[in-house]
Amino acid sequence: MDFNDILKDFETTSRSRLRSDDTLRTEDLQALTQAWIQERTIPEVLPYEEDLLERILERMRKQIEFIELNSIELQKHEREIKLLLVIVESELDRVQFLIRSYVRTRLMKIDQFSVYIRSNEQELKKLSDNETVYMERHLDLLMELYNRQFLKNLPESLQALDEGGGLVNMVEKPDLHKPVFVKCGENGMVMIEGEEVELEKEGIYVMRYSAVKELVKMGSMIVL
Repeated sequence: MDFNDILKDFETTSRSRLRSDDTLRTEDLQALTQAWIQERTIPEVLPYEEDLLERILERMRKQIEFIELNSIELQKHEREIKLLLVIVESELDRVQFLIRSYVRTRLMKIDQFSVYIRSNEQELKKLSDNETVYMERHLDLLMELYNRQFLKNLPESLQALDEGGGLVNMVEKPDLHKPVFVKCGENGMVMIEGEEVELEKEGIYVMRYSAVKELVKMGSMIVL
């Protein structure tokens, strides 16, 4: 059996054992990759991709079970199984990397903007239940540390960490004017400082996120 035959056999076997819908698996992987790119590039926290993550994690559990079951047969049928397991493990590692990086990026933003997020109902809706619990626990620990170290020695009027008045705003917010690379999915137009800017389909631009935020949200643009 040559290498092409092995690959052909892998395609047939893996589709029947690992996936009930190969198209959905591919689309989910593409969606996860795009969600990861956007989360790392866009300054604000984006809505948590709960349904997408649940599907992918369930698929990963089945892949892990497949690896464990077939590892038992590796010594008996090494030639038939070894290549298949290597390919499955490689794909599993790639997906695990994307999920971990996606989650870590979100947690970094939550840590940075936690006071702002907690005070904004629309921002809170973007978090998963676990992320909300994490944020509240993180803020509690932070407040406990600050109170123990220095806040207790200040006048009560100066102890608030969410003070937004005066010359200095203590609540850190995402910088929506941060520049981002975007690719247009269709011809369109955006307003930048009162001036219309024409955009071409498949064109790649660098713009302030605030100018293209709604287009990205609607899917007319993707962040690179």
